[in-house]
Amino acid sequence: MYSQYSAKACVSSPSGCYCVAQRAIINCCILSPQAAPITNGLPLSSDLYYQEGNIRCLRCPAGTFVEKPCTKPDTIGECSSCHTGSTYSEGPTGLDHCLTCLRCRDDQEEVRPCTATQNAECRCKKGTYCPIDHPCEVCLTCTEKCPPGQELQFPCNSTSDSQCGPAESGSWIVWLWLVLPLLLLVLIVVVLCKCRKQCKGENELHCSFLSSCVSKITENPGREENPLIPVQLAFAREMDREEQETIFRQTWDLFVEHVPMEKWAQFMRSLRLSDNTVWEAKENNRDNAREQNIAMLRAWYQQNPGDVNDLLASLHDINLHTPARTIASILVQKGDYVEIN
Repeated sequence: MYSQYSAKACVSSPSGCYCVAQRAIINCCILSPQAAPITNGLPLSSDLYYQEGNIRCLRCPAGTFVEKPCTKPDTIGECSSCHTGSTYSEGPTGLDHCLTCLRCRDDQEEVRPCTATQNAECRCKKGTYCPIDHPCEVCLTCTEKCPPGQELQFPCNSTSDSQCGPAESGSWIVWLWLVLPLLLLVLIVVVLCKCRKQCKGENELHCSFLSSCVSKITENPGREENPLIPVQLAFAREMDREEQETIFRQTWDLFVEHVPMEKWAQFMRSLRLSDNTVWEAKENNRDNAREQNIAMLRAWYQQNPGDVNDLLASLHDINLHTPARTIASILVQKGDYVEIN
């Protein structure tokens, strides 16, 4: 059933439908008989609802903010639009204001303008760069010429300086790949000969031990842990979904502990957590930085159910290889996970 007031669009929600006008939200549909009613017994879902005192309200849609909160449980209050070009909200929001748009500095150029539903995106102008894993306070000038005896390997772009290398580095790499296997083969032959020589006058057990060592060398030559290779973990034993989720949630403390505080915002961006969600997590836990970060991970998991491998992969994506390897090692030592690569 539609209201007598006109509105631009009706948006469906778990409790029915609502219409978005320029300055108000008007109930425009009645709950269908087939729709399951929302009960107060359900847990608070951060992507659909926000808490206003003792009342759970539906969030306003992207591009708006809460002008007036709801007065009845599981309904939407009054929403007002953000101003395109100056303020925005990326997703469903319970904030009483829109976020301020990013303004590109003089040494940057705009890649994407700010709209009511997304922030602006800036990058360094041609001839300058800012490393992706550093706070971009100022764009740096690109290296124009390589040192004597070196040549350009990769040109400068907005996130990386020019990369120089030996003029004939390609041929050296080819020779390296040819020589290393030969050296390894010579080493194996020497060890085998030594083993056979000792076996003639010593007991079988000693020779068997040496042969076992040689077998390991030939099966896995030069195997070492490389912190640059993303580690993959699996649960150490069979368990139901509820137990898996409990163990996964317990890993969040390790990420909060080992990811540097100055890198946390970049970590959240790599997980594609919206600015709205990050802001709410900080507002709801103003005096507790640890709980702010836990709240962000909880919101990410509610919006995009993932696992510990997704978090570890994101750390590797932003070059936090050491924290990723440390966290993985601790989880394996605790016995909840095993490494599968």
